[in-house]
Amino acid sequence: MRTPALASPSEPWIDRLGAVAVQDGGRVMPLDTYARHLASEVTGRSKWRARAGPAGYSGRQPVQLLCDAMFRSKDLMSQPLIGLENRPFKQRVGLNPEQRFFTAMEIMSCRGLHEVLDSFGAAQQANQSVQPNREQRMALDLQGAVGRLSMLGSGEGLALVPTGAGKAFLRVGTATGEPGTESVRAAMQAMAQAYASGASMEAPVDAFIAAVTAAGTIDAKSARQVSLEMFYNRHSPWKMTAYGYGLALVLFGLSRLMLRRPLLIASFIAGAFGVAEHLLGLSLRIVILDRAPVSNTYESLLWMGLVGVGLGLVAQAINRRAWYLFGGVAVAFLSVLFSNLVPLETRSGALPAVLRSNYWLILHVLTVVASYGVLAVASLLGHVYLFKEVLIAKKGAVSDQPVRLSHPLIAQTYRSIQLGVLLLTAGTILGGIWAADSWGRFWGWDPKETWALISIVVYFAVLHARYVRWLQDFGMAASAVLGFAAIVWTFYGVNYLMAAGLHSYGFGSGGGSWVAIWAIGEIIFVVACKIRQRSLLASAPVAVKPAATINSGPAGTVPGLRGGAKA
Repeated sequence: MRTPALASPSEPWIDRLGAVAVQDGGRVMPLDTYARHLASEVTGRSKWRARAGPAGYSGRQPVQLLCDAMFRSKDLMSQPLIGLENRPFKQRVGLNPEQRFFTAMEIMSCRGLHEVLDSFGAAQQANQSVQPNREQRMALDLQGAVGRLSMLGSGEGLALVPTGAGKAFLRVGTATGEPGTESVRAAMQAMAQAYASGASMEAPVDAFIAAVTAAGTIDAKSARQVSLEMFYNRHSPWKMTAYGYGLALVLFGLSRLMLRRPLLIASFIAGAFGVAEHLLGLSLRIVILDRAPVSNTYESLLWMGLVGVGLGLVAQAINRRAWYLFGGVAVAFLSVLFSNLVPLETRSGALPAVLRSNYWLILHVLTVVASYGVLAVASLLGHVYLFKEVLIAKKGAVSDQPVRLSHPLIAQTYRSIQLGVLLLTAGTILGGIWAADSWGRFWGWDPKETWALISIVVYFAVLHARYVRWLQDFGMAASAVLGFAAIVWTFYGVNYLMAAGLHSYGFGSGGGSWVAIWAIGEIIFVVACKIRQRSLLASAPVAVKPAATINSGPAGTVPGLRGGAKA
């Protein structure tokens, strides 16, 4: 397929057209954001590299895909464009499992896909509240992608002409337009003709923008939000955040080997840059979306990471020899990476009605997600202890005799879990109050509520076992590592794998195989550490200690947290 108007991504008309305001999904956004959503919905990604996207789109911008969909729809419907990665699902519905992208015609004519959609339709007729399973959700996503391309290609157009603050925009396209959009429609037709013929887009785009501006003026608040969102899209704060945190971790690791002080200073500067970009990204989302940035999995991960690095900074200032800051930066780095991997339908759409109570949103969701961040730091500290003090420890460095004082890393892990459980319990109680306000009952054993309670019980059991000395240092670190699986399931598994219950506003699909790989990897890691610990104990010299030394201290003393190791 010959691609007309094959523009360089740096051509000015792309940015100017992308900055035009459009109303979609309950909010006003730049056309660039709408195009990114379209690209993700159709192809599975918003940017394309060589061999990582549909043929002919490497290096192109989402706005160009939008122009293809609106101005060259007939060619686009026959181009392999709709992304589908799940091989078992492709086999299930009769699509080529080796093929990554399919044409709209292939999707529409797929009999197996229609059978999956029909099964969900029948289930929905029997029960209006039924939620689609994973296969049905993928089929609905494919149907939605084809429907979006068909809508754009039909000439119905988009809501592009503002009519006043808080009012619905007028829709206009190349084929139709609401009354009052005639001049915009004519300018759009001229732009479509130039795009289809491969002519220069500079003058037609300028004429289109002028026609939109003459037809209606966007209010000042929305104009500011659109401008900030364009900066947000172009600046990519989360990419910069990942660079800052990643570099900080690398420099910190190198400082263990050489040039300790200079590399530590450089690591701190890189981490500070990451924190600045993290704060910038969240602040922009708050201003752009006019709400707290914790309303979906994507935003929750970002908030979780910021809490983790915030805890690290505060705790490290109290105890400068601790590993809190390393754990916090590592959690923040991983949260930013994973936020771009979770399967998300949208990252910036309008909120469901149940999430529009800012009071409860801030009190409940922020508290619960903050607890996840703190417990993630505890898990990282447990990893550090197992790796540093067990996996790579030298033989003879480990004694088989119980000690009264914990290793400092274990004390730090213990304190982090204490804070995390406090936040998790408070957040769950606040969630019950929110449920009573929204649904008329405090507790209903909804899957999300049930797993929140399970997570609390798991961590309370860990704290109790440590308090009564059932868990020594190794057991405490291993519990911090494995216990985080309860948080992952509560946060991700219930929403993306179970997808059941009243918390339907947070559901998605997919990622089960990656979660399973992570869980198996954690188990293998802990087992390997246990085997290594036994090997170290077998080679350790026998040290005879007086019983009074081992058992000294008042009854009920928490081992490792009084009179020695600093938390």
